[in-house]
Amino acid sequence: MRGRQIRFAMGVLFITAAWGQTAAGQNTTQVFHFTYDPTTRGLQELTNAIRTVGEITQASVSFEAKTLTVGGTPVQIAMAAWMFTTMDQPEPANHATQEYRPAGSANDLLRVLYLTQGEGPQGFQEIVNAVRTIPEMTKVFPYTPQNAIVMRGTDGQIAMAEWLFHQLDLPAGMQPAGTGTHDYRAPGATGDLVRVLQLTNAQSTTSFQEIVNAIRTIPELTKVFPSTSTGTVAVRGTPAKIELATWLFSQLDQASAPASQGMQEFRMPESGDDVTRVFYLTPNVTLRNFQDIIATLRTTSNIHRVFSDGSLRAVIVRGTATQMAAADLLIKQMDKP
Repeated sequence: MRGRQIRFAMGVLFITAAWGQTAAGQNTTQVFHFTYDPTTRGLQELTNAIRTVGEITQASVSFEAKTLTVGGTPVQIAMAAWMFTTMDQPEPANHATQEYRPAGSANDLLRVLYLTQGEGPQGFQEIVNAVRTIPEMTKVFPYTPQNAIVMRGTDGQIAMAEWLFHQLDLPAGMQPAGTGTHDYRAPGATGDLVRVLQLTNAQSTTSFQEIVNAIRTIPELTKVFPSTSTGTVAVRGTPAKIELATWLFSQLDQASAPASQGMQEFRMPESGDDVTRVFYLTPNVTLRNFQDIIATLRTTSNIHRVFSDGSLRAVIVRGTATQMAAADLLIKQMDKP
């Protein structure tokens, strides 16, 4: 959905005659009166959003009078007026994206996105965390009375955040429609890729967290955010790291452990001596022996990236080809029921 610009009459920016006129850039004060009656939490969330997204330090709410008083430059007051008018109402029925560009700015954008699936408090917060951190935006705030997310950033950050938002705001278990919709690459960015990975098998909370930890640790990705309500994981990094994370995700997204012992391998592109292997141990190996194998690999093989998935009895190892050969030998010696 494309944002639609909201324009206000110039009168919203003028203060009563008692205050007089102000020169451009000079601070002034505006009092907004709530017409919709949200909860105390809603009032505080709106105040926090206006204060932080609008970079307005002078903002205070009166819960008894249902008023919000802000002080700032005319540009800041106009921004606050747009946010207040947009958010001081019940949740809109059409969930149309709202957009505002501050006066005089060519690469500064505000956008309000509305969730459509009722993800619940945890799912809502997971989406907020993802659209804040993956595009590296600091000005992202939830507004729960409208199931809305208010954000401000560069045009590129907002475009990435909105793409990601629509990948995550889906019914549980539903994948985005259309080929290639899992990937996002910012215009002109060749070494940076965003991908949303979707579970194809039901996973327990513990198993899902193990998968998330593995695709964060083994490829050394810092931007990895799961959504438990939809069974998705958003990742951002170099194309090579994203391919490794995707391969690893597919290896661990299984309904049950393989019927027999085996090994799968991934080699990093353009690097002949950077290997990741997933070893599937004997299905009935004891938990104690499984834990011993992990501990021994970490302490004797000099391999720093060792991870495990207990539900699949899988050991994930990344290192040189020589280290992989040593890990293979050790696992074969120790993998006993």
